[in-house]
Amino acid sequence: MLDHLPLDTLSSVFAAWLLLAGISYWTHQQQLGLSRQMLIASVRAPLQLLVLALLLHWLFDIESPWAQAGIIAGFCILAGHTAAQHHQRIRHAWLASSFGLICACSLTLPWLVFSQALQADSRTLIPIGSMVAANGMNAIAIMFERLKTSPHHQPAITIKQGLHTAMIAPINTLKVVGLVHMPGIFVGMILAGSSVLAAISMQLIVLYMIVASSFTACVVSFLMMKHFDKGVAHT
Repeated sequence: MLDHLPLDTLSSVFAAWLLLAGISYWTHQQQLGLSRQMLIASVRAPLQLLVLALLLHWLFDIESPWAQAGIIAGFCILAGHTAAQHHQRIRHAWLASSFGLICACSLTLPWLVFSQALQADSRTLIPIGSMVAANGMNAIAIMFERLKTSPHHQPAITIKQGLHTAMIAPINTLKVVGLVHMPGIFVGMILAGSSVLAAISMQLIVLYMIVASSFTACVVSFLMMKHFDKGVAHT
């Protein structure tokens, strides 16, 4: 049975990848400019997961708070680079996005540890920090994309529209959790034998944290871009 497991796994992943390939082909036909990004990301994803699997035990054994902070900052820098690709000034946007994400982690994670909502160990902080970076990255990218399509002469309205658009996804997720969305942390804890209240509490902590950190990351990133170039910040 173990001999057939790798082949079965690969065939399952390939079946799922065919769905993405079909969508990628359609976007290429429609000239949406997304097919290349989809295909590259689909190849990178399994390689990145394999590397993570090899490093996971080492990451979870880290005890130094400074090392934990450094790894989470690394997440923020990589996520900031991805978000910056949605802005015309990529170098400045990368710095602004990374700084915004680091500020979001610095605001949420220490507070949750101080309030004893989270444990101060690598098994908790590193995965949670990656969630903050990933969700903040998506919010910043959406904000940058929205700012590019806004009028140049309405800066006050522009930032409000950018923040409003960026926060739609995390707020919608919070609205439908338990109704439409079956969050992974909640389901995983229930299947692992945790009590319902413990699973609910942890999932709510994560969802509240994501909304707060995504908003913080967007605001700080925008202010950084405004500092670099007030004119570019509203493009």
